[in-house]
Amino acid sequence: MRFGWNPKQAFARFNWMVLIGALVLVAFYSFIYFYGPFASFTNNLVANVLSVIAALSGAVFALLVWFRYEKADTPRRIWGYFAIGLWLWACGDAAWGYLNLTLPDGEVPNGSLNDIFWMVAYYFIGRALLSQYQILVQPTSRTLRNRVINSVSFFGIAFVLIFIALKLFTDSPDGFETAINAFYPAADLTLGLAALWLARNFQGGALGRPWIGLIVFAVSDLLNAWLQLSGTYAWSLEQGNLLSGISDIIYFSAYLALGFGAFSHWVFMKYGLRTSDGE
Repeated sequence: MRFGWNPKQAFARFNWMVLIGALVLVAFYSFIYFYGPFASFTNNLVANVLSVIAALSGAVFALLVWFRYEKADTPRRIWGYFAIGLWLWACGDAAWGYLNLTLPDGEVPNGSLNDIFWMVAYYFIGRALLSQYQILVQPTSRTLRNRVINSVSFFGIAFVLIFIALKLFTDSPDGFETAINAFYPAADLTLGLAALWLARNFQGGALGRPWIGLIVFAVSDLLNAWLQLSGTYAWSLEQGNLLSGISDIIYFSAYLALGFGAFSHWVFMKYGLRTSDGE
């Protein structure tokens, strides 16, 4: 084993190293956001690049986990869907960052290319969760259908309640804009709660750790939606405010939580499952 570590030590130490690195990134992102040490454009550029890096952290390690499985391994399908979803999210963040930096006022309109990437990603992440449920529980067709119906119903109810709340507590008259902003926290809550329920009831689920990030996304997306529709979201760091900063930092941290979860699973497969010091 490299560094003279046994598999258990490697698993623990690499996890701690990445966790500390993630905390340093959050601190640096917060510093850039609130203190703006560079020129205005440079501050926005650095913040957007850091967001894409955070999004890529989960996408890259989910793909590495997918590579660790053989074609005949059933979890390979789970991580394939999950990796596609995370890569689409990363593409969405890259598209948002480009528009934020190139549009005159930095304001990215709803329904732009980034929303297409982000929304399509939920389909693949949902398929990943559904595949994990099928593998671990092996439900009957009727049970599976009922679970899907219940999840869709929960999403629909959450979407309507969030939509109504946003209309009541913001001044936005645009129903389309409100609908898009309501979609994200409703979808995050639906998938996140389903995944946490699955991880709690069926220990050892392949996606048990990374999915905690979706609950964090739900908080961030709901706050972000309210800020955008109320006109108080700061599209540029130069115009930043405390609430916008908190929203963006939570969003940034959620990506790192997903990335840490995927990394932890990859390290577990690479080192934690080993029984001898061979590498």
